[in-house]
Amino acid sequence: MSVRAHGRGLRVLLALLALAVLYGALVQLGARALAGHRFDLTADHLYTLAPGTVEIARSPREPVLLTLYFSRHAARALPQLRAYAQRVRTLLDEVARISGGRVRVQVLDPRPYSQIEDRALAAGLSALPVGPDGERVIFGLVGSNATTGIAVIPFLQPDKQPFLEYDVARLIDELITTRRPRVGLISGLPVEGTPASADAPAQPPWTAFQQLNQLFRIQPLDGRSLRAVPADLRVLLLVQPDMLSARAVAAIHAFLLRGGHLAVFIDPDPETLPPAQALASAGASWAALRPLLEDCGVGFDPDRVVIDPSLARSVAAVPGAAPTADPALLGLGRAELSRDDVITAGLHDINVSTAGSFEQSENARLHMTPLLQSSGDARALPVQRVLDAAVDPQQLLDGADAARARYVLAARLTGALAPGARPADIVLVADTDILSNRLWVQLLPFFNQSLTSPFANNADFLLNTIDNLSGSSALISIRGRAEASRPFTRLRAMQAAAEQAFRERRLALRQKLDAAEQRLLEIEQARSAPGAAVNLDAGEYRAARQQRTEVRDDLRRSERHLDARIERLQARIEALDILLVPGVLTLAALLIAAWRRLRGGAP
Repeated sequence: MSVRAHGRGLRVLLALLALAVLYGALVQLGARALAGHRFDLTADHLYTLAPGTVEIARSPREPVLLTLYFSRHAARALPQLRAYAQRVRTLLDEVARISGGRVRVQVLDPRPYSQIEDRALAAGLSALPVGPDGERVIFGLVGSNATTGIAVIPFLQPDKQPFLEYDVARLIDELITTRRPRVGLISGLPVEGTPASADAPAQPPWTAFQQLNQLFRIQPLDGRSLRAVPADLRVLLLVQPDMLSARAVAAIHAFLLRGGHLAVFIDPDPETLPPAQALASAGASWAALRPLLEDCGVGFDPDRVVIDPSLARSVAAVPGAAPTADPALLGLGRAELSRDDVITAGLHDINVSTAGSFEQSENARLHMTPLLQSSGDARALPVQRVLDAAVDPQQLLDGADAARARYVLAARLTGALAPGARPADIVLVADTDILSNRLWVQLLPFFNQSLTSPFANNADFLLNTIDNLSGSSALISIRGRAEASRPFTRLRAMQAAAEQAFRERRLALRQKLDAAEQRLLEIEQARSAPGAAVNLDAGEYRAARQQRTEVRDDLRRSERHLDARIERLQARIEALDILLVPGVLTLAALLIAAWRRLRGGAP
């Protein structure tokens, strides 16, 4: 009986060894047979390039070199940045693979004071200081070819990971585009300035449009005589187009049907015009655009202004008066800006004034995505009431309608206007004051010139909008992707606990460091004073310096110990997560097999 059992156990062991060898052989054969083939089994297809990215990667007529600069040594204590660098490298390798040799990738480590670091900084990459020793991390991308020079991403920000693929595709598209995109402009406001007249001096273009002219070729169009949108225009920009004829609207509609892109800024109260003219302009603009926007399934009320006491900015209603909160002048922050659209994802602060809002009908052909929104404390009031309260904006809150809602102040529309038509991309903004200088920039005189000092991202919003819409259809089709990082929630809790355990020690060490540096400063000041006892202070000065060095070393040891502890925790949890379930299943299978054999061999 024992011999039979021993023989049965030996056969089981040999069978397991044979299965292991067979498994290894199958893995090797599969790796060789499937070389060059990839399967993305992630939930959001994180490693599958969008069709637009594939099209752009295969577009260069001459080779494009993408150089990724990453300071590996300086980022050794930044595990999240190292993980993101690996994600960037994986994406770049996939772009190079799919390009068929048109895109090449190289990775360089710009160590301090090296020629590689000099090249990275000369190309325009940013070097961010990290750690107490002043080390700098360079983590940027430089694209180059033989024709158009270079294009750069100064720093690859981990918080912009959903737009990494878009940014890389945009960089390649910028290199293969040899001419600045042409943008058509129809405006009922003096955005391009006004010439001098007998009654008034010349006025310069609005600063946002001066910047726009540096990046794009702006072609003014006459909304009264327009019969067809020029074929070489990528984007049509409408700013309070109160002079549009019916034929011009039909031409814009045809432009959208063939896949054109449109940006519209329309305002119920354009404050850059006198009040009576502003109301007339608002009514005329909506009357002209109404057929087009209603065909898109979008409504707009030119007689209603959004007020929002939660977002009100403080202004002086008259010169010399104390600033008061104006609920019609809104400061939009991160909570009011879309984090999921490339136009607004990197912006932080946008100001709007006497803005309107958009609504979408139930049977709309196009999909509407909000870009700018009010808070949930907003209300809509008649324009005339807002004009009447110009001297005392707080009057707008007296007896206001109690109904509160979140209004869409700007939106993106995507889709086809008709069956068989090419997809169109439209950005709607219910405010034109967002473009005026007073809401985002301060102009400082400097030797007969003006220096711009922006205090909001209004111009960035305009530039991002036109930049996105003027790209190729392939580029516009690339949207934000899901986050590639999915950390273990248990690991995060353990990391927080570990950091809490070391927090008090770090705080005590930093207090000691501050005290040592303060003492050094006092001794320096005392030694520089007339008649100072230099010899008397020398010993204390050396002791203070020694204490500072020891405290810094202790801080570094504490940080390294904390990082090592967190990495051990992460390794244990990942090992359990990866091996526990297969191990349990294997053990259960072996136990069941052994139980069946024992049962079958029982008398």
